[in-house]
Amino acid sequence: MLFISSYDFYVLLTEIYILSTSCILLIYGVLLSTSTKRGTPVLDRNVGCLSVQILLISLWLTTCSSMPYIISWKNFLSHDFLSFGIKSAIIFSAFLWSLSVFSYNKSEKVNFYEYWIVCMFAIAAMLLISSAYDFLVMYLAIEFQSIAFMCLQALREPLNFYRSRAKIFCLGAFSSALLLLGISLLYGLTGLTNFGDLSKFFLGITVENSVFLNTAILSIVLIEVALFFKISAAPFHMWAPDVYEGAPTNVTSFFGILPKIALITLIFRIFFFCFSEITYLLNFTLILCAFLSMLIGTFGALAQSKWKRFIAYSTISHVGFVIAGFSTLEFTGVFGSLFYTLVYALTSIILFSIVLSFRGILYPTTYQLRYLKDVASLVKINPVLSASLMLILFSMAGIPPFPGFFSKAFILLALLQEKLTGLAIIAIILSCVSCFYYIRLIQTMYFMNAKTIIVFQPLEKEKSIALSVSLLFLLLVFFKIDLISNFVHCMLFL
Repeated sequence: MLFISSYDFYVLLTEIYILSTSCILLIYGVLLSTSTKRGTPVLDRNVGCLSVQILLISLWLTTCSSMPYIISWKNFLSHDFLSFGIKSAIIFSAFLWSLSVFSYNKSEKVNFYEYWIVCMFAIAAMLLISSAYDFLVMYLAIEFQSIAFMCLQALREPLNFYRSRAKIFCLGAFSSALLLLGISLLYGLTGLTNFGDLSKFFLGITVENSVFLNTAILSIVLIEVALFFKISAAPFHMWAPDVYEGAPTNVTSFFGILPKIALITLIFRIFFFCFSEITYLLNFTLILCAFLSMLIGTFGALAQSKWKRFIAYSTISHVGFVIAGFSTLEFTGVFGSLFYTLVYALTSIILFSIVLSFRGILYPTTYQLRYLKDVASLVKINPVLSASLMLILFSMAGIPPFPGFFSKAFILLALLQEKLTGLAIIAIILSCVSCFYYIRLIQTMYFMNAKTIIVFQPLEKEKSIALSVSLLFLLLVFFKIDLISNFVHCMLFL
């Protein structure tokens, strides 16, 4: 008989709250939006405000759930300091993201209240991914998240975006099939799906039984390929630029930031806890993916002229640095990767908030600016916004003393410490190359004169709040770098 204790519900308190309130919001939206007595009102703004309130209460529930390390729900979920920190980061990032997209939905007339509900379901899936302690829970949570992303991708109906929708559906199904195949091979080989049981099973394994070991390595490689596809690491990145470009900007900002946090945490659990004894045999795959991601992402971003494709290739480059930290197979590298992920999430929220603010006015309507060249002479129109963008670009380029420099420095020092000198030199060279296209944008803003000055739409209150809070936390990272690093150390140690 399955016995469930009160601690099991306590561990899932945040997820249960988000899912239950999202279902209530769905019922509320269906009943009110179809009411002829009330004139079938548009509920996007109303449901969006309620979703922000749900995220704030969820953040409070998560931060109050201080409990020592515990494995719950019959070893399916883990509640430790790592999951606590990642959940807090996901919910806080989702809160800032939701504030930044209010004005975009209003300007683009996104009058679908279902948009917010699907986003809340996706956030609940990310929280489950960060707590997954079994391959079954991991697979179901990832598929739950993928279905939500496909629904978000198909909310609007522009005629020229069907290719991106077909690409994310077909390639997403292919990666899910690879993930399921890898899990099936591993289960057929060991009869286990739990992370803790698998870590004990592979403890002290030797290379004597080559057939057994080769089958285990094949299953792990399939799982690795599927997860690297999900985080758009090269050479499994081919879907990212088209999907980023084809999706509405509010959707692009959603699945360009939040899933990376949960999935990178999941990769850490699998490779450094579940398969820690044989991960060293797959180290060359991590090094190869890190090198290709940095190379393709850096030179791909150089050739872009549109904002969303530029951000897509830039993200691929940043993912390469994260995988490079994992390739060290040591604590220092893992610390650098998680710290890099947190800094990347924060800077990406600010960058997308600024990109969502690039709306030109062509009376009586407004339109979203899509090209990098549209920021020419931005300093003359909005000096504060241009200064904010300059700070973020300096941080993403890794220029000292901004937080992006420290995140890259931790990765490079870990690579040098573990004698991966070649990868460290390549990372330094490609980081210098990436400075070119970041600084080129700053040159466009400050030193290029536009032939025709674009009239920008003023920033709304919600977007200003999201931008200011994100910049405040970025300054916190800058001035309290030791506090943030100690927090990540505790996440890994506990």
